[in-house]
Amino acid sequence: MRLLLSLLLVFFLPLGADAQGLGQGTAETPVTDWPSANADTMGLSTEALQTHLDRCKKSGAFGCLVAYEGHVVQEWYRKDHRSPFIKTRSAVKSWTGLLAGMLIADGAIDSVGVPVAKWIPEWTAGAEAGVTIRHLLTMTSGLSDRTGNPMTIPTPDSATAASIPEGPGVVAEKNTTGYVLDLQLDFPPGKRFSYSNEGVQLLSPILERAAGMPLVRYAHERLFGPLGMENTRLMADEYYNTVTFGGAETTLTEFARVGQLMLNEGRWNGRKVVPASWVERSTTPIEQMPNYGLLWWIDQKRNNYAATGSLDNVCIVFPGLDLVVARMQRDPYPGAEVKYQSTQTLGLLRRIVEEESATKE
Repeated sequence: MRLLLSLLLVFFLPLGADAQGLGQGTAETPVTDWPSANADTMGLSTEALQTHLDRCKKSGAFGCLVAYEGHVVQEWYRKDHRSPFIKTRSAVKSWTGLLAGMLIADGAIDSVGVPVAKWIPEWTAGAEAGVTIRHLLTMTSGLSDRTGNPMTIPTPDSATAASIPEGPGVVAEKNTTGYVLDLQLDFPPGKRFSYSNEGVQLLSPILERAAGMPLVRYAHERLFGPLGMENTRLMADEYYNTVTFGGAETTLTEFARVGQLMLNEGRWNGRKVVPASWVERSTTPIEQMPNYGLLWWIDQKRNNYAATGSLDNVCIVFPGLDLVVARMQRDPYPGAEVKYQSTQTLGLLRRIVEEESATKE
């Protein structure tokens, strides 16, 4: 009788915090589906979670997800959404940074200090010759963002997505890379931080030539595939340049998987996908900008970092709290009452873990 009762407890008790979370298994016993858990069982503040959900709804989000210790404790979608697919917008820049780190680990790129002229013949003379990969990864290349330039954020093309399994999932209207190659620097490289779509797009031909294959294929085989992101695709323009500064088509849960990978220090089911040293380097502030690393935004005060795009498309990682939060929005939402990305939201997210922990001390 006692044995039967023990078996029933194993099967029917709520999931505990000691169970393995997403990507925390091994090659022999991988954890591929994102397990869910009850917030009470995980020792979290249900009040803070509910406040977060209310704020997410009021912000006009398409959906929000909160994962603690590799388990989903909150997942919500707006009822009137048309499709689970949505663009990351500029949050894909952070993924571009990871691809650069992976190619350095592969030995295809010697280091971040290598001049871009090694791959870009057009930049072998003048001030451009002094631009390195590190400059592009830290927004210190000397290129400023040019509002209204011909680089347009692509729009979905379902036919293309269906015909090419590993991407690109969408197509842009312009020659994004060609446009950047013709630019001149606005200031000497390394002098100061200047957010620039153009600088990140310049990484596209460099990473592709270093990989020796289309970058959409490399991303699919080496990053998206291992993480089980089968619905995620990078974009390409009509000249078949991979778009690395914006866009990418994905789902909310797959968007959050990259955050979980970062929380797992670059490992996924026992496999090194991104070197732990690169995760650390990417989330360490640069000299020119205290809240920026290698294409990742950093909040030192509240100990988190994030991949961020317009419309508050964001994946936030709190490494000290074992917390990943993702929020996505497809279009401007006229009924929005609050702005999601704010100090209030960040403080609220910390309270999900900290408030409950404080009551148990």
